[in-house]
Amino acid sequence: MKKLLVIAAAILSFSAVNAQVAYLGFQSVTASSKAGNTTISKANSGFFLGGAMNFEIADAIGIQPGLEVSYAGRTESTIAGDDKFSMWGIKIPVDVNYGFELAPDFKLNVYAGPSIYVGLSYNDKVGNTTYDWYGNQYGRFGLGLGMGAWCDIKDVIRVKAGYDLGLLNRAQDKDNLDYKESAFMISVGYLF
Repeated sequence: MKKLLVIAAAILSFSAVNAQVAYLGFQSVTASSKAGNTTISKANSGFFLGGAMNFEIADAIGIQPGLEVSYAGRTESTIAGDDKFSMWGIKIPVDVNYGFELAPDFKLNVYAGPSIYVGLSYNDKVGNTTYDWYGNQYGRFGLGLGMGAWCDIKDVIRVKAGYDLGLLNRAQDKDNLDYKESAFMISVGYLF
């Protein structure tokens, strides 16, 4: 594993960096729990912000690692009062992309790649009682597969849309529960 990391670091250090971007976006995160034949899906909306660098490894092909901080939540009315969910986390996407120029000052890239998720907090507040779902029911770490496209306008503005499919069961009781999170995302970024 260490050799693989050293090789990856060497490739990245010798590649030319052709873009750095800071971005802010909207996301809709769907948390799905499956126990037996019953599946419950809940949509949570929120935002994310992050940055990424694109390393060109061949003509029109690049690798773009990034780092994002995200929030998603929702409020539901129940008999016991308002039920407020909130999730904070960090995502590390590593996207392989292919780009081409559609018109002068207008470039399109398609991408796909893995994402690592680290949950910071997953709270459920009902009335005056707060439950932290990480640790006792769900694991903090997740793995996803991201795919989508972005377009760069005049090498200054980036508009990006994508979907991350949750691949890893994050339930602590994996024999009786399957819990995954997937997300649709759209963002606007500044290239520098």
